[in-house]
Amino acid sequence: MRIFLYIIMPIITTVCGEFLLKIAVGSTPLSFGWDTLVLLYTSPLILAGVALILLSATLWVMGMSRFQLSFMYPFLSINYVIIVVGSEWLLGEDVRLNRYIAMGLIIVGLVIISKSNNRQIQETAKEISNDTTP
Repeated sequence: MRIFLYIIMPIITTVCGEFLLKIAVGSTPLSFGWDTLVLLYTSPLILAGVALILLSATLWVMGMSRFQLSFMYPFLSINYVIIVVGSEWLLGEDVRLNRYIAMGLIIVGLVIISKSNNRQIQETAKEISNDTTP
């Protein structure tokens, strides 16, 4: 449950936020100016995307208090995998074979990391909760 809430949910909310931002701006190059500021602060899609990314950051920081960073951080590479696949399927972007090969290597690395000894992480989390209880 903790892994889902503090590692998987931040990944899901970040990816959804990124897709909302991309859909909102499309392929129109933005420049520094009032028109861009108005778009950034009034577009519901941009505001929703930023809100999801902020929610993700909040959950991630909470997770950092429960897991070792060296265990958590590699899972962020799942963002890359989901974004690349989603960019092709949802946005119609051209994704080449070399990116899929790289994603395969990322997934292999994640499997290895996820199989690592999780005991120290759990013990650290128990120590933290014991220190905060009166």
